[in-house]
Amino acid sequence: MFDEDLSAFSTRDLLEQAAGCRAIANKADARLLECAQIYADRFHPSTCPSRPTRGAGDGRERAVVLGGEGCPEIAEFAVAEFAVVIGVSPGVGRDLIADALALRHRFPLTWARIQAGEATPWKARQIVRACTKLDHAAAEYVDRRVAAIIDTISPYRLEKVTQAAKQYADPQRAADESAEAADDRGVYVGRGDKHGNKTIYIKAPAAAVNRHDTAITNIAEALKALGDTRSLQHRRAEAVGILPDPRFT
Repeated sequence: MFDEDLSAFSTRDLLEQAAGCRAIANKADARLLECAQIYADRFHPSTCPSRPTRGAGDGRERAVVLGGEGCPEIAEFAVAEFAVVIGVSPGVGRDLIADALALRHRFPLTWARIQAGEATPWKARQIVRACTKLDHAAAEYVDRRVAAIIDTISPYRLEKVTQAAKQYADPQRAADESAEAADDRGVYVGRGDKHGNKTIYIKAPAAAVNRHDTAITNIAEALKALGDTRSLQHRRAEAVGILPDPRFT
């Protein structure tokens, strides 16, 4: 399959080939998740007594729970071993094992659809990761709401459905997450480059960002009406310099 000359394919055959590759990739991703699950089972502290389960702070290995409430413990250092053999960082390996365990123990309906080839693994992983802090019952509620629609709607709509299900299942947790997100707000200015440019990153309430964006767009359009022939993005950048001067604005 992978030795064929794609340039000789008709458009229809090329699209069929692409679809086939996507299906193979999904099967491989599902298989990798299953490998992670079985690997984690083999390094559960109760089944590997040679691995100590000490408390935190003494420098020795301990048992950790990955994936959220309801997932089994795994020996801490086993994560790094798994990551090395699949060629990823320990953090990425940890996330993979966490997602795999969460799918099996907290999102069984979604996991069943992945195994049946009816749900894309990476989409499912985004859902379970967004629900890591939910308790087991709340996670299962989200599972019931989203399992059947993962591959029927866009990722954006899927995210909205997931958020709505999370809020219904655990309103207090949703409120806490909103408060935590508010703590991340700020305005950050990057270093300048050798050409006199700088970047600015703003995380603020959506309404404030929308108003700011509208003001920038209005100034950019005014500059165009006054004869500025530069591109829209150049005019928007110019507007950032105009905004601090209320009279000029």
